[in-house]
Amino acid sequence: MYIKKLNSDLEEDTLYSLVERIDQIIKSCDLTDLLNLTKEKYGLKNLSYAGFNMGEMTIKKPYVTVTYKEDWIKRYNDKLYYEIDPVLKIISKTILPIDWQSFDIGNPKIRKFFSEAKDAGVGRNGISIPVRGRSGDLSVFSLTLDASERDWLQFKKQFIRDFQVLSVHFHQSVLNANKIITPEFNLSERELEVLYWAGCGKTGEEISLILKLTKRGVRFHVSNLMFKLNASNISHAVAKGIYFGLVKPPR
Repeated sequence: MYIKKLNSDLEEDTLYSLVERIDQIIKSCDLTDLLNLTKEKYGLKNLSYAGFNMGEMTIKKPYVTVTYKEDWIKRYNDKLYYEIDPVLKIISKTILPIDWQSFDIGNPKIRKFFSEAKDAGVGRNGISIPVRGRSGDLSVFSLTLDASERDWLQFKKQFIRDFQVLSVHFHQSVLNANKIITPEFNLSERELEVLYWAGCGKTGEEISLILKLTKRGVRFHVSNLMFKLNASNISHAVAKGIYFGLVKPPR
């Protein structure tokens, strides 16, 4: 029922309108407003962003903007929970979204951490999306929901790509708002062509026919694109390519 209601409430261009607004951010104070707007549009419990390795921003003193309650923020800092938070321990080792259910709660400290977070209204279900920049900058974009197991699985399947796109744009807006230099990418002409056609919705097989490449050749270029753009999949790479102006959005 949750997903059905969400689908009826979401406008067709919700993702694109949010991306457009995020890209227009020039002041840090506007970032939290966009988090709250995104939370409202997707019917989320909470959203959070934490950025590291950007100037003086570290694990202990990251750039943070969240929709959590003040009580939980204070408790998290007072209890030094950043020292045991499993999300922070894994984000530098992966580029894939991390479902909080995958964490081993056999450790009593981790179990207590998640129990207190749930009691504080953080949310029953959670997923974190790492974003790694070319200049060593790193961030994690997390969203939470209060849903049944069935609705949570459906939500992830249907909307995870939206949040992979949003996480990249939000991270870049944080860099822009804080006047942090953006990375440079060195893509070959062929990689740019593959990226463009992937953005047009073409499959690997279709791209191989258009560019007169073997399927193995297309996979090779896709692998290079994902590596150079620090993307978790080709959709993620396309989103970053369009954002950084490497390719034009398909009409």
